[in-house]
Amino acid sequence: MSNQMAIVPAQLGFLAIFNPSLGATDETIDDQIVYYASVNTQSQKRRHRSRGKPTADVSQEERNERLRQIGLAQGMVEFSRGFSNGEPVNTIETEKTRVVLQEVEPSWWILAVRRHTHV
Repeated sequence: MSNQMAIVPAQLGFLAIFNPSLGATDETIDDQIVYYASVNTQSQKRRHRSRGKPTADVSQEERNERLRQIGLAQGMVEFSRGFSNGEPVNTIETEKTRVVLQEVEPSWWILAVRRHTHV
């Protein structure tokens, strides 16, 4: 047997659909997230249709991670508008991921994070 390292192919880290206007206060911030799926929810087979909030049936740690990701995306969008005549950033490339943000309707955003192939 050889000591070859396994190559992990690129994969979706998470996908979210959110609308900042749906949750303007600290009490309603969860309402911004309309859909959220991640590697964690897929691997734990917790993917199911729910009529409730996407943050309702998850641990506090997972809820905080989702809100952090959405908040970070909103911050990147607002920050980038100052450098591009009001246009939001669409793609952010890092060493480990590619973040894609797309405003599909006014205030309706799709956020996808793809993890790059790695050894």
